[in-house]
Amino acid sequence: MGPAKTTSASVADRFRPRGRNWPLIFAYIIACGGATKTTTGTSLAVTMALRGYSSVFMDLDANLSATKVLGYRTEHLKGRKTVFDLVTGKATFEEVVVPARYSLGEDEEGVEQFAEIPNLRLIPGSPALAGADTYIALDPDRNDWFMEFLHTYDGDDCVLHADFPASYGKMVYSVARMLDEDDSVIPSVRADPKDVNMIPDLLEELAKIREINKNKRSIPGRPTFEHLVLTGTPTASYTEAAPRRAVAKAEDLYPKQLLPKVRYSADAKKMYEDLVPLPILLPNSYPAEDYRKVATALGFKQL
Repeated sequence: MGPAKTTSASVADRFRPRGRNWPLIFAYIIACGGATKTTTGTSLAVTMALRGYSSVFMDLDANLSATKVLGYRTEHLKGRKTVFDLVTGKATFEEVVVPARYSLGEDEEGVEQFAEIPNLRLIPGSPALAGADTYIALDPDRNDWFMEFLHTYDGDDCVLHADFPASYGKMVYSVARMLDEDDSVIPSVRADPKDVNMIPDLLEELAKIREINKNKRSIPGRPTFEHLVLTGTPTASYTEAAPRRAVAKAEDLYPKQLLPKVRYSADAKKMYEDLVPLPILLPNSYPAEDYRKVATALGFKQL
């Protein structure tokens, strides 16, 4: 089950660095609530999918924000396996993955209708993820769940997108330790000075992961901060002082990592209500236009 695959370009060498069998990993990590990780992650995944790049989106947050944006509320997942079943070793990738989709609204009989998003699949989240750190602590072997998942992956996706909770716990560690320099840790933060101030904590956490794993042959252990997405940046009609200060600070501290800035839109939050990702819900909005620029800057042009 799932959308049609892309052309052979989806398994080019750049999507399988170092000859590995799994895709590039884009990890949206920052221990800051409401930082726009989910907005950026889903928007980039959908933009890439619409351009012809096959991807999988993994929702690792107990609040299921990404799962909802990609078409599944909790009631839609009854009886289905979720990412928590991957973590606990009770399901395989193929048992968990579902087609990403978006809501078309209700038909004349009041039944909600959905359309699948070509080239994008979802590993849905679960409220049970709230206890994932405790579960992994009680069973240290489960630190390897993501490594096991990657080593058994068999597909032609270009990118595995992973959306994280606003914390640095054992769940984050179990995934981040499998990243190397070819992958991308992409914090997405609002244009607010206090959000930008959270980035040094992320850099410290990544440094710890690299130090712990530096001599381990079976684990890459090299998560690297290469890109930064700044959202809610000023427009001609949105000129508040705090966003301007945040932009100046990010440009000063992280000029090499800063991707095209994503402008403010008051309507962007509607995607959570409508179960429609931003590039489909508001394709002509400032943010949708800017996420297309971000995707291009990351090397994902129209196929």
